[in-house]
Amino acid sequence: MLNIQLTRWERIYGNDPIEETFGARFDGIIHRAYEQTGKRVVILIDEYDSPMLDSNANEALRQELRDTVREFFSPLKDDTNFIRFLFITGITKFSQMSIFSELNSLDDISLWDEYSAICGITENELLTQFKPDIEALARKNDETYEEACTHLKHLYDGYHFSQRSEDIYNPFSLINVLSKRMYGSYWYATGTPSFLVESLQARDIEIPYLEDCETIAASFDKSTDTLTDPLPVLYQSGYLTIKSYKDGVYTLGFPNEEVRYGFIHSLLPSTTGQSVAESSISMEE
Repeated sequence: MLNIQLTRWERIYGNDPIEETFGARFDGIIHRAYEQTGKRVVILIDEYDSPMLDSNANEALRQELRDTVREFFSPLKDDTNFIRFLFITGITKFSQMSIFSELNSLDDISLWDEYSAICGITENELLTQFKPDIEALARKNDETYEEACTHLKHLYDGYHFSQRSEDIYNPFSLINVLSKRMYGSYWYATGTPSFLVESLQARDIEIPYLEDCETIAASFDKSTDTLTDPLPVLYQSGYLTIKSYKDGVYTLGFPNEEVRYGFIHSLLPSTTGQSVAESSISMEE
């Protein structure tokens, strides 16, 4: 995939035969893009960790991919004069030494209050920008506008991504329900990450425990590749969210009924053997 994308850019900006590695080719593209346009480059990398998560059960392949990703990112440190903005997303946190050893100036904004609302839809945005859609949803489901708002909040609201985060709605689920005008478990239907199932297989997870569980803030700064506590992994994967923070301790829990339903019906059968029949959660609650 890296080769395909780099080739596409090289068709636009050219290439140099001496650039043989992925990192060298990426570095050359950045330089030529700047030289040809006179503008510094904006780099957006989504789900940087996807290849490593997909190979979670194969440690040798995982290490090879980790080395490839590290080499690919390595030129960026020396290209600051050519880069205007670099934004990297992923659902896991690999250690600075294992992946980003060359990028020691990166800011991890995952838990910053000022960026807590960039990955979802706030209640104010929902009520001001989506009012006609909510009204249409209410008519389709024989609800009042107020009942539809309450229904949406119950199922899709409740995410918090920092100590003083705004209340965030799941954008994927919200767009789906407003588009289809039908309530449903859209988020968990996209599938449970295989790495999460594998990391929890050896642990007994009880629903009451996950309703109000605590983990120290320091655990959120640990690398995913050395993580033993399942709670930060469940948080990073979207199954848990921050409920409160005090004295260096996060209290975590399910953000809403859609996630609770998805955890019980999708994740638990794969990890603890709990059957669907044992759950009383309904998406129509």
